[in-house]
Amino acid sequence: MLASLTVQNFAIISNINIDFDKGLTILTGETGAGKSLIIDAIGLLFGNRASTSMIRSGCTKAIVEGVFVDCGSTVMDIIKKYDLDTLDDGVIVVRREINENGKSLIRVNGSVVTLNQLSEITYYLADIHTQLDTKKLFDVNNYVNFIDDASSLGILDEYHNRLNLYKNNLNLYFSKKQQIEEDAENLDYLKYQLNELNNASLVENELSEIENKINELNNYEHIYKGLSSVKTAFSDNDIVGSLYIVKQNLAKLKDLSDGYQDIFEVSENLYYELEALEEDVITKCGNLEFDEKMLDKLNSRYSFIKELMRKHRKSFDELIEYQNELNERVNNFEKNDILLEDYYKNVVSSYNNLKEVTNLLTSIRKKNAESLKENILETLKSLYLEKVQLDIRFNEYIFKNELDDSIFKEDGADIVSFYISFNVGEPLKDLSKVASGGEMSRVMLAFKVHLLKNLGLSTIIFDEIDTGVSGTVAKSMADKLKIISKDTQVLSITHLPIVASAADNHLFISKQIEDNRTITSIKELSYEERIEEIAMMISSQRDDITSQRLAEDMIKSYK
Repeated sequence: MLASLTVQNFAIISNINIDFDKGLTILTGETGAGKSLIIDAIGLLFGNRASTSMIRSGCTKAIVEGVFVDCGSTVMDIIKKYDLDTLDDGVIVVRREINENGKSLIRVNGSVVTLNQLSEITYYLADIHTQLDTKKLFDVNNYVNFIDDASSLGILDEYHNRLNLYKNNLNLYFSKKQQIEEDAENLDYLKYQLNELNNASLVENELSEIENKINELNNYEHIYKGLSSVKTAFSDNDIVGSLYIVKQNLAKLKDLSDGYQDIFEVSENLYYELEALEEDVITKCGNLEFDEKMLDKLNSRYSFIKELMRKHRKSFDELIEYQNELNERVNNFEKNDILLEDYYKNVVSSYNNLKEVTNLLTSIRKKNAESLKENILETLKSLYLEKVQLDIRFNEYIFKNELDDSIFKEDGADIVSFYISFNVGEPLKDLSKVASGGEMSRVMLAFKVHLLKNLGLSTIIFDEIDTGVSGTVAKSMADKLKIISKDTQVLSITHLPIVASAADNHLFISKQIEDNRTITSIKELSYEERIEEIAMMISSQRDDITSQRLAEDMIKSYK
């Protein structure tokens, strides 16, 4: 829920801080005092577009900051998805800064986020109902969510499992089919490539070995001189013999004292290593020879391999891998039809399983829709809309064939529409296209009474949802707002005294002139101040005793 709101330099608001509580919070005040500005400020926290026109005249930037508590797991999962800081006890702090240069800075828990990210994070925090904005209710994509309950959501999980399996099988089938078609068109060419690579007789690591041998032959003289010099050094200086004498003398010392054991072991190791080295140099020097024919042969082989690599645009290792792949494709070509048939059988099986759960999901949803329709119509009757007709319609989808997945969406195959008529004999019209008004306000309220749980919202905000109603209808709407506020934080702007009297918390918005500037102020009213304010809403006479008594009675009726 929204715990607090800070607004600075926003239109005629200079600086206000508001603490909100649970239950029903009513905002009242004269027209133009800034009630809707507060709703506009809150709307910025939920991703509404900002404009430099919102900045208070003479100021360089406007700031709106909201603190939300008990935000729920869905919202916190989105916070984690974007790797944002998490505060204690599920607290989220949203801050918007609107600068005169047109740039808007958005922070969530101190981290900068995009407007789209903000909208996603706050989508399940609140719903703002204005005369022109009922986006969640008028969003066709939400209609299926309105009618889902625990039973249908359980089936929806199974639907997702079967949908993923079907799509995976379908992708495998089409991928294999495309490969088979390509192989059929290019079979002769594939055979030609395979034959060419087979005749090349490529051997793993061959290229690096050839490169090494060519390098050795090209540097024969340098290598021979180097080895001969080493061989001469060994023989002329008797390095191994000298080291042998060192080793033998140290061997005598180690027998006299343990302190000489380490240096003896070093001399012994050096002796054997140098002895082996000398033998290796003598052998290599004796075996070293320049073979011009061998060099020509190696150069020819090297050029041949490099040309293959260039032709196929592959490295040496990739060539060998490609050769193995070609061999498998050519050898298995005759089996492709059988393989494709197996892939198709998997598609058919998963498709039939998906159809089964899709039909079951639709069946449950239709039952839910009937129940929802009855509940909403019952609520509308209590709001004095007895003649309203409501229909929840489902699309008649058709399963085409196993290879067509077009009807399967993430939330099933259902497309749901709400149709309504306010007058007997009048045709039902699409809810999303019905004009707003007093009747529509009641419809919106009736829907939200039953849909809040599905929307998963902790806060709902009404900007004069009671416009166009009065008398018993107004009383009924006040009752419904009170019902909603038992489980959900409700903020509502109203001009109706009966609605104001239902408040758990009453905020009065006013404007004053200070230093020749208009500013908005806000005050939480005491019990006595509430009586006075509601009495003024009734009669506009400050000292009207009758209105004050009526106001007090109205407040007491909601205690």
